[in-house]
Amino acid sequence: MLKKEIFRLLKEDEEFRHAVAGLIGYEELLEGQREIRAEIKKLWEGQEKLWEGQEKLWEEVKSLREGQEKLWEEVKSLREGQEKLWEKYDQLARGQEKLWEGQERLWEEVKGIKTTLGAIGARWGIMSESAFRRTLRGLLEKELKAKVEKWTYRDEDGYVFGYPAVVDIDIVIKNGRVVVLEVTSHARASDVAALKRKAELYEKIAGRKVDEVVISSPFIDDSAREAAERLGVRVYSA
Repeated sequence: MLKKEIFRLLKEDEEFRHAVAGLIGYEELLEGQREIRAEIKKLWEGQEKLWEGQEKLWEEVKSLREGQEKLWEEVKSLREGQEKLWEKYDQLARGQEKLWEGQERLWEEVKGIKTTLGAIGARWGIMSESAFRRTLRGLLEKELKAKVEKWTYRDEDGYVFGYPAVVDIDIVIKNGRVVVLEVTSHARASDVAALKRKAELYEKIAGRKVDEVVISSPFIDDSAREAAERLGVRVYSA
């Protein structure tokens, strides 16, 4: 009945129709307002997220700046390290030049020794071996300004000959360089090997580095020359 009455009033009563229409419009406004408020809420929530995102962005920018500063520090450190490397390279280059100069002086000294040995080689036939040693010692000390020492040691362990024995060698010292020198009338492979072991024993006992091992003889076997080449012993023969 109520429904029919309402339909009748809507159909016949204009004022009632306007009232109903107004109510319907009000509800639509209310609904629209609720929707607007919901949208505004969403906007605020979105804006808050934007603020949070902006703060994160600023943190990332700050981190990037700090990373950039660290990178510049590392680049600066690398440049300083490169400069130090170049300085060391220059020092090594200068040191190499000095080594070459020292090597040239050494060769000059070796030439001097060889010339001296050759000069007195002709006397060998009329001299005893001991007399020749004394002559050679005198020439080395006088002409080359070298110091010649006789080193004698009791080899109880038999390192040189394989049994306990007294070993002796001539030590030539010039400009801090140590040369072990052996003078013999006839050099064999066994003499070369024994001289090499004497030099090693001298290094161990005397605590000096031997820069060169030299054997001088007017007669040197082919086997002795081969042994000298293998063991790094320099050979001089008149």
